[in-house]
Amino acid sequence: MKPEGIQLLSSAGVFGPAIIVPVILADHFEASKSLIGLIAGLYAAAGFISTYAFGRASDVYGRRKILLAGLGLTVIATIAQAMSLIYDSFEAFVFVRILIGFAAGMFPAALLAYAYDAKSKMGKFSSWAAAGWGIGNLSVGVFGSLYEWAYFYCAGILMVSFGLALTLKFGKECRMDVPLFPIALIRRNAPVYSAMLIRHTGANMIWVTYPLFLKSIGADITWIGAIYAVNAFGQFLIMNILDRYDPAVLVAVGLGSSSITFFTFLFVGTHWQIIPAQLLLAASWASLYVGSLRYVMDKNKEKATASGILSSVMSISGIAGPILGGVAAAALGFKGTITIACVMSAIALTIFLYELRVSGELYRLGRLFGRPT
Repeated sequence: MKPEGIQLLSSAGVFGPAIIVPVILADHFEASKSLIGLIAGLYAAAGFISTYAFGRASDVYGRRKILLAGLGLTVIATIAQAMSLIYDSFEAFVFVRILIGFAAGMFPAALLAYAYDAKSKMGKFSSWAAAGWGIGNLSVGVFGSLYEWAYFYCAGILMVSFGLALTLKFGKECRMDVPLFPIALIRRNAPVYSAMLIRHTGANMIWVTYPLFLKSIGADITWIGAIYAVNAFGQFLIMNILDRYDPAVLVAVGLGSSSITFFTFLFVGTHWQIIPAQLLLAASWASLYVGSLRYVMDKNKEKATASGILSSVMSISGIAGPILGGVAAAALGFKGTITIACVMSAIALTIFLYELRVSGELYRLGRLFGRPT
């Protein structure tokens, strides 16, 4: 259970503060929605660089050193984030936020590859990240406006995760010769990478100002943490039952249900009404993420590289989505942004099914369900 413990604790420490970052920027530093989107994009850009580089590095140089370096730097950066608030420096807060994005992108691919090599089920293993995210959001929400103490708390959680990583037994690692730009690998996984890029860009257009949207319909920080936790704990439960299903089917279900989920956001009038939609969101993302992860891990021997590129695709979405979302929220309002995300998920589903048809995989799925396609 040590890898699962690292997954749980690192997720809590990294993603717990997600609910307070937009609020800190908007209320404490008086940043505009567009500036908040730009900062979120820079955070994701740092994650894109590190997930791509260190996912491949994990296959080439070994899992252990990448895992420990990433977790260690994340601990240091999280402490520095608390200090930037104590010294009330906007520039330092933004710089360290970007550093956290880089550090937190270094180790997940190595941890996933270690778990896969240890024969862990990817759905169940991923569920611990969702549980950690929920615990982090819920516990950070309890701190209210004591933001610096919330960051010290998250740093403590990450220290425990680092300590667990020191005790892992790696044995003799198989190192591979992976090209710097693995074009063939990207082509093999293009249906998932392209669908994730489009859907997740739309989703990130919402998430960049989502805490502000929740505030606008009556939620305080504690409620925001609880609302996020409903999604996270819902994912934890659902991910545990998804390993039995075909990965491509899970991706298709996740894309279609994402569009439906975002559509339901348009009819929410107060914060408690969002809770059923959060449960639907949990099911849609659990299906999409577990399906995507298993799709790329099952098809490729370069496990860390393939999962690292998947994370990089999500980071690209995290660059474009917040920037576009910040502008869209300022120009069209929250519900205009939500409408765009709804349409983008539908487009992603269409493209995914088309690419499966071109590759012949849609025919395989048709036979799986006992009918021609």
